[in-house]
Amino acid sequence: MTNPAPAPSPRPTLDAWLSAGQTGAGTPWLSALQAESLARYALMRGYGVRLMEASALTLHEPPRDTDWEILGADAPGSNWEDHHNPACAFRLLVDKLTLARRAGARLQYKLWLGRA
Repeated sequence: MTNPAPAPSPRPTLDAWLSAGQTGAGTPWLSALQAESLARYALMRGYGVRLMEASALTLHEPPRDTDWEILGADAPGSNWEDHHNPACAFRLLVDKLTLARRAGARLQYKLWLGRA
């Protein structure tokens, strides 16, 4: 009997998303779990979230609700522009994802990443 093949590592995907997040186009659309995983992976490499766009998956939700985005126009203290700190930007991303989940919003996310 042969052993099953090991599960593929998510690292190539995370590396590809990290690279895409540094371009003008940003990452592909990601689920909340994927966006958080990428942001955590990026943080470990010295990158922070510079922008985050959110889009509804279904038409019955508002297609654009900036409350769940990171646009550099958030309130002082919750704005990546204020701190340029990848760890603070990660906490802001987690807070935004949590707010969307609690509100029952089904969203997909696109991220742009940069170094501090």
